[in-house]
Amino acid sequence: MTALLDVHRISKRFGGLMALNEVTFKVGTDEVIGLIGPNGAGKTTCFNVVSGNTSPTSGRISFDGQNIVGLKPSRIVRMGLSRTYQATSVFPDSTVLENVMRGAFTRSEDSLFGSIIGSPASGTARNKERAACMEILEQVGIAHVHDHLAGSLPYGYQRRLGVAIAFASRPKLIMMDEPAAGLNPEESQAMGALIRAMHESERASVLIVEHDMRLVMDICHRIIVLDHGELIAAGSPDEIRNNPKVIEAYLGTELVT
Repeated sequence: MTALLDVHRISKRFGGLMALNEVTFKVGTDEVIGLIGPNGAGKTTCFNVVSGNTSPTSGRISFDGQNIVGLKPSRIVRMGLSRTYQATSVFPDSTVLENVMRGAFTRSEDSLFGSIIGSPASGTARNKERAACMEILEQVGIAHVHDHLAGSLPYGYQRRLGVAIAFASRPKLIMMDEPAAGLNPEESQAMGALIRAMHESERASVLIVEHDMRLVMDICHRIIVLDHGELIAAGSPDEIRNNPKVIEAYLGTELVT
């Protein structure tokens, strides 16, 4: 397997708390990988370390063959690693389309100078970017509200907008932190189908943290399990579903049978 993301023996200590303890895993090209575990397992800390929001205490992280430890999150995004957050992270007073175009800005062909002076090249790039963002909104099913303020959208639409913003940067890998949080079972199932469809159409790998085990089991090729900051299992959905360590960590209550 060609590793797009290679996390090697990553540890993160907060004072006396070891939030991550020598965690190692890989995400290949064209994969959907689940990162699961009970509350406090270290999943969000892992995301924060990989995305550059916090530095690891030790270990190595490479993305697309390059070391990314110590790089700013904005630089990591420009390399092709995007991320969503547990809470909806939209600009409520901007339109839906404007939100997606902000997500696309890091990969835009427009230049700051050209944008300031209003050059023809800048206008062409802007129109191309707008069309691409509208296409993404079509894919996530909310193009019909492109001119609505993001803050006025129903919660489920805001979650879809978050997916659109993340994909707008044309990432090679997108890390999704609980994309189905707050959704009802029907909405969660639809979100899973959307993630899989976006993965297939955009050819982007996906690393997903999610508590909805049915969603994870349905869309992931492989699953990585953390417990108390340590990796306790990795494998296919069937292997994880029947792993005694995983069943014990979850007390057998959250795994889909």
